[in-house]
Amino acid sequence: MDEVDPEVVAMLDALEARLPELVTGVFPDELMEVFAAEAEAIAEVAGPEHASYVSARLQAMAATMPLSYRAPGR
Repeated sequence: MDEVDPEVVAMLDALEARLPELVTGVFPDELMEVFAAEAEAIAEVAGPEHASYVSARLQAMAATMPLSYRAPGR
């Protein structure tokens, strides 16, 4: 595999850094949809040659997300 485009790595890093904000700031029933939309955008930029790297990073991020949670004040 060739070196992954630094732009793709930066996009993945940015999404990973925003995960806590997404978890607390997005309605629970919309969280996976928001994450999936951002993940798809990153995968499109990365292209098929880096699909396994991107997939592994995204799966690791998804594994840290709660299956369900109760937002503060609800």
